[in-house]
Amino acid sequence: MVSSFQKLGLDFGVDDITKLRDDESQRGFGVPAEYSDGHAFHTYALTSGDGSVQFEIKHNVCGRRTYAEGVTDACKFLAAKRAAGETQKVYTMIDVLSEGAMR
Repeated sequence: MVSSFQKLGLDFGVDDITKLRDDESQRGFGVPAEYSDGHAFHTYALTSGDGSVQFEIKHNVCGRRTYAEGVTDACKFLAAKRAAGETQKVYTMIDVLSEGAMR
C-alpha cells in the first residue's frame, strides 16, 4: 500500500502506519475476541489537508482459513503449471486469482 500511495504522489511511508496489536486496541478497531490470534484488519485513510474529505481502503479478515485456502489454491495452481510444462519461475497471487480456479 505504501508504494501505491507513493505512486499517487502522496508523502506516505511505512512509519506513517499505526499498528494496533494489543487486545484492547483490537477490540476498539472491531476485531472479534475469538479472532485475536488470527486476523487481518487494515484501514488506510487519506484525508484532505483541510480535513473535509476522507477516502478509505479497508479490508477485514477474521481467522486464518482464507490464508490456508489461498496457499492450497496456489499449490494447485503451481502443480498445474508445472504439469503443463510452463517455464515461468515466478508467479503472484494475482496470477492464481486471474486463473479463476479458486475454491
